[in-house]
Amino acid sequence: MPVIFRWIFYGCLSRSAMMMAVLLAIYVIIESFDKARYLGHGLTSGLMLEYMLMKIPFMISEFMPIIVLIGASVYLIELSRHQEVVAMRAAGLGVNKVLTPLLCVAMLAATISFCIGEWITPITNQRLDTIEQVNIQHKQSARQGVQWLKDGHRFFRLTPLGHAQFALTMIETGAQGDWIRRIDSARAHYSNGVWHLRDVDLTSPSKHEGMQFKRLDQMDIVSAASPETTGLPRPRHMDVAQLHHYIHSLEQAGLSAGAYRYAMQRKFSAPFACLLMVILAAALCLGAGDRNNHASFGLVIAISMGLIFYIVGNAGHLLASNDHLPPLFAAWLPSLVFGGVAVFLLLKREGY
Repeated sequence: MPVIFRWIFYGCLSRSAMMMAVLLAIYVIIESFDKARYLGHGLTSGLMLEYMLMKIPFMISEFMPIIVLIGASVYLIELSRHQEVVAMRAAGLGVNKVLTPLLCVAMLAATISFCIGEWITPITNQRLDTIEQVNIQHKQSARQGVQWLKDGHRFFRLTPLGHAQFALTMIETGAQGDWIRRIDSARAHYSNGVWHLRDVDLTSPSKHEGMQFKRLDQMDIVSAASPETTGLPRPRHMDVAQLHHYIHSLEQAGLSAGAYRYAMQRKFSAPFACLLMVILAAALCLGAGDRNNHASFGLVIAISMGLIFYIVGNAGHLLASNDHLPPLFAAWLPSLVFGGVAVFLLLKREGY
């Protein structure tokens, strides 16, 4: 491994690790002040410490592109101000000699981010949401509002009507996710493991008639899915395999899977953004002997663009969840746009 490669690689890696430590320290301070007001009101000091520790993997996975961006930008400014870039240019070394170790750092960060998001945060996010709902918001169940429940290959949609009554829609699928039947009830209540339905409409596919419709005055369904049970898993609680399975099942049942499809695409687009962030850092902060405010101005722009990238990513999540944008488009558009801007600025800096 060439000396210059090791020098730049470990330099950028150390600055990125320092930025991560600073970010986590800021998070712990802010979160401590925010959650301290709940102490004695359902939240103990032990639960508060557990909450903060459980949120660290989420913070690392969520902000890894920005961490790499700031770490690379700080290191490149140091190189520029200490004339190392001038020395490398004088020795006939191109920008690729700087960019290659930076991309290796970004690839390492992307791998860590993906592994944390795939195998750690689905578990820690479940615990975080439990503490948030039960100990902070004091919600013992998800009975408020419309809820989705799952019992085997059956999906239940419950709309509260008051007095333990619900408008119920049940969709039953086969083992391969194919739709078998749909049941709509204007009024239903649950007792002793049985749903008691009134004014029932049954719909099922038919090879000969297309659709078969049947209406019943009442009907009973034995099910473990009750208003007190937990609904469908949130996308942030699932790994790629689970997301793929749920997307297939929901789409086969004719239900919207935008939030799940976006979450699966985000599993790949977010780590990939780390590679684009180091290119953006090189385009904005790699200069030859900048001793004035130009380099610092580049750092400010880099941080600002990183924050804009994060905000646009969250906006894409909202748009995809509400079916205003295709999930694939919403997940990858920020990376593609910011990556294109980064490559354009770098090529312009190099005189192309």
